[in-house]
Amino acid sequence: MEYVKAMLSPDLSPSAAVHGCKARELANNHGSGNACRIFPLKHLTHFQHEQIWSARLEAGKVWNQCRDIHLEARTSTLRRALGDAVLSTRTGQHWPNRTDLQKATKGLYAMHSQSVQMICHTFIQNVDTTRELRKSGVKIRYPYKTKRTYTLMWPAQAVKVKDNRVILPMGRGRENLVLKLKLPEGAGACKLVFKDGYELHVTYHEEGAQESAGTRKACVDLGEIHQAAVSTDSGQAIVVSGRGIRTLKRQRSKALGKIAQKRSRCKKGSKRYRKL
Repeated sequence: MEYVKAMLSPDLSPSAAVHGCKARELANNHGSGNACRIFPLKHLTHFQHEQIWSARLEAGKVWNQCRDIHLEARTSTLRRALGDAVLSTRTGQHWPNRTDLQKATKGLYAMHSQSVQMICHTFIQNVDTTRELRKSGVKIRYPYKTKRTYTLMWPAQAVKVKDNRVILPMGRGRENLVLKLKLPEGAGACKLVFKDGYELHVTYHEEGAQESAGTRKACVDLGEIHQAAVSTDSGQAIVVSGRGIRTLKRQRSKALGKIAQKRSRCKKGSKRYRKL
C-alpha cells in the first residue's frame, strides 16, 4: 500500500490548486492536521469494475453540464443557463454558483446526490481559481474540455465503514460499492482515482499532527526544459535544470530508432528479430 501524507493548509495558493492539490479537494471541511492515504484497488471484481465505469461516465456528464451552464452564462448574461436553473444574482454577477449548479443537476444522473454535489463544488473551485489567475495576468481558460469520465468523490458523511469494509453509496436504487479496506482512524472524504489502475484516496485526521515550524513559503513551477523553478517569499529563487535528463532521453530515443530500423528489415519472429 502506498502511503502519502500531506499537511493540508486552508490558504493554499491558486497555483497549487491548478497543479493538482487533490488533498485540498478531498478535505474542504477539514483544517490543518489532516493527511491523505492512498489505497490501490487491485482486486476489484468484474461487477465492481462495471459499477465504477458507469458511475465515472455519469460523473463526466455532470461535469459537462456544469461547463455548458457556465459557458452559456458567460456568453449571454440575459439568458438562463439551463431550463429552470437560476443564475446567481446574489454576488452581483450573472454566473452560476454552486447552489445553481446543484439545482440544475439534481436528480438527473445515476449517481449518489452528494457525489454530484462534489463535482459541482470542484467545478466552481476551478472557476474561482481561474478567475484569480487571470487577474494576476496568467493566460488560462475557464473549464472548456469535454470529459468522457470524471473522478468519483464522496464527502465524509456519505462514507460508511463496517467490519474493515468501506461502503460507498452509488445512488438510489443502485448497489453500494463495497471495498475490503481497513481505513485509518478518523477517515473522512474519499475520492476514487484512476492512475494506472484504480486508487482510493482517503483523508483522515491525524492526532498530534504539527505544522511546520517555519514561516517561509515557496512556490514551485514545474516545466519541461527545466525540471522546476522554485521561488520563496523572501525573494530567493532557484532553477533546477533538466537538460542532462533530456540528453539521456534523446540518446535513448535515437538508439531505439536505430534498432527499429534494423528490425524492419528482418522477418518478424526470426532469430535476428528477437535478438535485436
